[in-house]
Formats: sequence, structure tokens, C-alpha cells
Amino acid sequence: MEINHNEELIEIIGEAFLWDIIGEYISTDVKNIKEELSRIGYIELDDVEKITSAEVHESDEFVITKFSAKGGVLTVGFEMPAIIIAESDNGDVCFRITTTCTGTVEIPDIDSYDWRSMEFQNMNRLDILSYSDLAKIIAVFYEDTEADNLTA
Repeated sequence: MEINHNEELIEIIGEAFLWDIIGEYISTDVKNIKEELSRIGYIELDDVEKITSAEVHESDEFVITKFSAKGGVLTVGFEMPAIIIAESDNGDVCFRITTTCTGTVEIPDIDSYDWRSMEFQNMNRLDILSYSDLAKIIAVFYEDTEADNLTA
């Protein structure tokens, strides 16, 4: 892959790398998802407390909203509209969450890591996730969140 500048890396990295990394992170962010759901007035808090897992079921385009380079690190702002399925282990509770995930992640810049050696177009999700240590997730927020209790 021919990448010569951070700007070129940013054009490729969103959908080819960060989309999968952030999606996987969201599946482990149950505490913050529960916190966001607890703010929705029409949802039973007892049901929210039963949630033990989450998964991005569907997501729209991953958008890089901003980035900056400093000291070999790219700090990247992103936005990812998504549908998340959150449920309890026993299936008693299942929510379909519609939200926009926003946040910040840090990755090595073009001079600090050999991004040119990665052939994203030939990689599957598991291959991409094997490089997740390259991404340091600073924050993920859930905005404009709505939810449907599929077990109500």
C-alpha cells in the first residue's frame, strides 16, 4: 500500500482499520453503554442493570472528524452511527440501541509505524483486530441514543 503522508493514512485508516477496532472496543464497553441507557427515561433501570454484553450489529460509515500529529502520534477524532445489541447472559433482557459513537483514538503516525506494509484490502476482521494494540482508545461517547427493549 502506497502511503506517504499522514493525510493519506487518515483517508485509509478509518474504514480499513479503526472501524473494526472501535467496533470491538464497543463490545467491551458495557459499563458505559449501561450508563448511557440509564439516562433514557422510558427504560427500566432494573433491565439495564441485567446487561452483560454488547455487540455492534450494524454501523454506517466511519467518519474521521479531525486529526492532529504530534510526537509520532496521530490523535484521531471519529464519528460512527451504529446499532448496538445489548443483552443479558440468559437472554431475559435485550436492547436494540441506535446511537452515534464519537470519540478519540491515538495511533502511530506514518513515520512511527510501517503502515505501508499492511494490506488492508486483503485482511479480514480478525487479521485487523490482531493489530489492535496499535490503537489507544482515549474515549468513546454515545450520543443521540435511543433504545428499544426487544424483550418487553
